[in-house]
Amino acid sequence: MRISTALAVSAVALLAALPAKADLIADGIDYNLQQATTANPLVDRFTLTITGINGPSDTEGGRSGVNAIAFNTTPNFVSAAMITPPTGYTFDPGGLNSTGCDGSGAFYCFDNTNIPPTPPNPFPANSSLTFVFDVTTSAPGSFNGYDPAFKIDWVGSQNNYDLVSRELAPTTNVPEPASLALFGTGLVALGLVGRLRRRGTNQLPA
Repeated sequence: MRISTALAVSAVALLAALPAKADLIADGIDYNLQQATTANPLVDRFTLTITGINGPSDTEGGRSGVNAIAFNTTPNFVSAAMITPPTGYTFDPGGLNSTGCDGSGAFYCFDNTNIPPTPPNPFPANSSLTFVFDVTTSAPGSFNGYDPAFKIDWVGSQNNYDLVSRELAPTTNVPEPASLALFGTGLVALGLVGRLRRRGTNQLPA
């Protein structure tokens, strides 16, 4: 009984630890944000995936680069740092406008120092981009209930792109394959424990 209870608790804890997700579709492009905890209770890792760039649903097209992206700050916000490519993005406090990071408001911004000039070649049709960054707070639990608001400034063949400035709506957590495998292993173990217990109960004494 103790083993089965422990496995059940572990399975629930595994599902609870899955990354929180948020999603936004604007001008035919999908923006998906995943938030996951790290070993440091003051740091959460965010992964922004952008898909459908210059695809059939992209209402503007001709996009060749991202000038800047920004998010609203969490309670007790300290700093944010980009940790993976694309390279060339620096942290700036404040939000952004149509010219890039503007240093104002309760936002933090990642500025693409390679722009200007505007890249001459557009992204291939249906391209995707991924930004991974860590956000640090000064108090544990500061990410509880965090509702991300998002801004992005595109550049390309259009004179001016729509400046996306909207909230990312929460979506249902989707377990990653590794998480599903671990969860499945726990369920199998629960079944084996139950079978062994029933077998022991049904055996006649010698």
